[in-house]
Amino acid sequence: MSFESFISMIGYLEGILFLKQPQYIVILIDGVGYQIEVSLNTFSELPREGEKISLHIYTYVKDNVLKLYGFNSLEEKRLFSTLIEIPGIGPKLALNILSRISPLEFKEILDKADLKRLKAIPGIGKKAAQRIWLELKDKRITPPQMVQAGEKGGTLKEDAISALINLGYQRQEASKAVDKAMSKFSKLPTLEDLIKETLRQL
Repeated sequence: MSFESFISMIGYLEGILFLKQPQYIVILIDGVGYQIEVSLNTFSELPREGEKISLHIYTYVKDNVLKLYGFNSLEEKRLFSTLIEIPGIGPKLALNILSRISPLEFKEILDKADLKRLKAIPGIGKKAAQRIWLELKDKRITPPQMVQAGEKGGTLKEDAISALINLGYQRQEASKAVDKAMSKFSKLPTLEDLIKETLRQL
């Protein structure tokens, strides 16, 4: 497995907060520093430099660009992943949105079709706000404190699909393979085991 493929499978990191900046942080793990971009919402909840930290990670790979994005909650990571699938909404703009709106607030915006609030975010014009609402109004945006234990399988599946997409597979192909791999387990597998089994199905 190449280094790029290994990095693209990172979904969670735990280590020491080595450097803390509003735009990015560095987590030190076994002598290696991982530079991770974070939203202001996540930044505001970070511990002090030198303290232990853990973050959910989304690995963005496109052309020659490889970046890590970190989130305090799975809800924020899911929303980020959903936003960057919308045409015209890249990681930078998605992170800007999450710096100003929490997942719970975002759900309220969708429910109320509050496009005015979306347009108040720098970089979001009328057309972009309409596109975001049209793309996401029928999707389930899980608010914090409402994730139930039974939903872990769904989160696991999405993380596995995300890893496979980063490895170059198409979403539909990856989704079918993950479903087939999930059926092989009698209990909820780890992400690593699920990815290994899925790769055997492809």
